[in-house]
Amino acid sequence: MKRIFLIMAIGCITALQSQAQTASSMKWAQICAGKMSDTWYGTQEAKDIADVVLAIQRNSGGWPKNVEMHKLTDDQLTQHKNERSKQSCLDNTATTQEMRFLAKVYSKTKTEDYRNAFMKALEMIFKVEKRKGGWSQYYPLSGNGSYHDYITFNDDLVTIVMKLLSDIIKGKNEFASLVDENTRQRCQTSFDRALEMIINAQVDDNGTPSAWCAQHDTLTLLPTEGRPHEMPSISGSESAALLSFLMTIDNPSEELKNCITCAVNWLDAHKIPGKAVEDFTNANGEKDRRIIDKAGSAVWGRFIQLGGEKAEEVYGAFFKKLQNRNKSRSYSQNGKTYTYKEYEIATKSYKPEMAYQPIFAIYDDKLQHLYYRFMYTYEDAPDSVDWRGCTVQTSLNATRRTSYQFMGSWPLKVINTEYPKWAKKWVTGIEDVCSAPQNRKCTKWMENGKLLIRKNGKVYNIVGQSIKP
Repeated sequence: MKRIFLIMAIGCITALQSQAQTASSMKWAQICAGKMSDTWYGTQEAKDIADVVLAIQRNSGGWPKNVEMHKLTDDQLTQHKNERSKQSCLDNTATTQEMRFLAKVYSKTKTEDYRNAFMKALEMIFKVEKRKGGWSQYYPLSGNGSYHDYITFNDDLVTIVMKLLSDIIKGKNEFASLVDENTRQRCQTSFDRALEMIINAQVDDNGTPSAWCAQHDTLTLLPTEGRPHEMPSISGSESAALLSFLMTIDNPSEELKNCITCAVNWLDAHKIPGKAVEDFTNANGEKDRRIIDKAGSAVWGRFIQLGGEKAEEVYGAFFKKLQNRNKSRSYSQNGKTYTYKEYEIATKSYKPEMAYQPIFAIYDDKLQHLYYRFMYTYEDAPDSVDWRGCTVQTSLNATRRTSYQFMGSWPLKVINTEYPKWAKKWVTGIEDVCSAPQNRKCTKWMENGKLLIRKNGKVYNIVGQSIKP
């Protein structure tokens, strides 16, 4: 009897939770990700929201970002309808999440208009993919040298688009009957091109394949800048998310295996061990972040400065770009106005000796003299007087630390959990060979992107489970 009552109680709680999960209580991203009940996507409410999504689809095929489409007022809806000629966006999961939502509603209702809108967006993704692979934030392109037009790993844009293509290719869930075989093949072609770009864009750190920047140049594939606080660098955050995705790809090629292994090894070699990021309230009562000691943890910079010849190449191209742009930035302090060239700010603050250290910068329209100014201190440090006689910040402050994640432990799970599990399946054989009694002098290392071992005086290349001289 008690068991029956328990089952009934659990059923009541579940029903109440289901009722509480109304669309209005959810964020748009959650609805698009399938957080509502499976049957909800066939309801009239879901169709009404899908009709709104159709009504504000941009002429170019996508949607704007950061719009809670299920909560638009009449005035907001009218405004978005009037802006359909503006750019489509792939940043912050825009367009891909609307596509996922429409696919879910179509799978339940078979309303052809929803499928047509999905296909229009997919055609845009095919069209805007770079010749060398990858996608920018906006379409049509912004032009005039805008960072919007670069290949964008920032906020996992490329990764998110590729996940969508992968799900379509595999016919997962709502994509099972959405597209025909020809469209699936086009998705595969697009996916393969992006994957090739990822491998080719992996930053060569003076002969050692490393990881990726938040943005890459569409022609050279070199790391490049984003906003004025996002310097060319290696990104600890975006690289970690990308690696997690790459390790889900079935039957990886030897080239992809080497790419993943090299990136994991590089990130592991450039960690700041025994540290973690902690949120706290500082002495001024502000929300703040700090680096603390934590055994077994590690942190990385969101932007890790390059070193050696690769740094000369990447930062040389960056400085030249700023010099050609020749843009001035001004700041008034104590009744005096200081005017700088962006090129001047960047070159005079850049310190080559800080290679492989986290770098920071401040992006604030009220502090334009700090645009592209390299900083190397995370926690509060005394101000200094620069070459113009202007007093400037030398570190981040509470506002910058909490509004943007400049430091984090993003690769930790990749290195400690995900990669060992993946490598056991796809890059096996090393430990077995090296642990054999007759091979006690066996050593292993990376060379030119290849995973090698030396045993009994001979060098072997590890390929999957086989060992080839």
